[in-house]
Amino acid sequence: MVVVFAVWIATGIRYDDIGDTVETVQKSVVLAVGLGSAYLAVMTTLFGWWRPAIHEPRKVGGGWMWTVPALLVVGAALNLAATRWGEVDGLGTYVLWLGIGTLLVGFSEELMTRGLAIVGGRGSMHEKWVWVFSGALFALIHVPNALFGQDVGPTLQQVVFAFAVGLTYYVTRRIAGTLVLTMALHAIWDFSTFIQAHSVEHLEDATPSMGSFAMYFAVIVGIFALVRILQDRRRRRTRRRPAHRARSHRMIPRML
Repeated sequence: MVVVFAVWIATGIRYDDIGDTVETVQKSVVLAVGLGSAYLAVMTTLFGWWRPAIHEPRKVGGGWMWTVPALLVVGAALNLAATRWGEVDGLGTYVLWLGIGTLLVGFSEELMTRGLAIVGGRGSMHEKWVWVFSGALFALIHVPNALFGQDVGPTLQQVVFAFAVGLTYYVTRRIAGTLVLTMALHAIWDFSTFIQAHSVEHLEDATPSMGSFAMYFAVIVGIFALVRILQDRRRRRTRRRPAHRARSHRMIPRML
């Protein structure tokens, strides 16, 4: 985030101007987040954490839990449906650069918060705290937006919303067994919200998007899914403990 914000300072970007034009998308998203992504990629390589960051060691859940990522896709689709495409200046160029920028956002923010943070957290925390740590980090990286022109009220709302949405991304990683899907969902959601907001910014009769409501439902279902995932881990640990002790006892005479 230091890399990203340093670029914002150097280019004079204000948060409320992000996404207004192709130029602001290029500077504030593609350039800034691109450099941040490169830094994260280098650090992940030095740590040797690519595999555990991208691949979940054991998929859990499934079935009804896939409702969580499905609702995220529905929400993004509703945002796109509410977009006034005809109001977007230079539509093709804008969509191209915004697409590149949001792909970088999805890659970098998920690698940092649902990748490296989870790998590091699992080295010293119980899993029930790992998702909290991951979500809190995701929420807190939005706090500095207030230093770049965003009002404190909307910033606090953004922080709370980010923590809640982070839960759905954590659940998606666990049931999919890979971080790649959460990266894609994150990028799609950000693209849909940026393009929808950009298209209605100056329209008094803007049609409200139902995408946020789909996201709220995803969070609610995600809470139930999270509880089941943590319960599954607890059951597996309980079943594994007696067998481990039995094997240890059988090995003692042989070792002696």
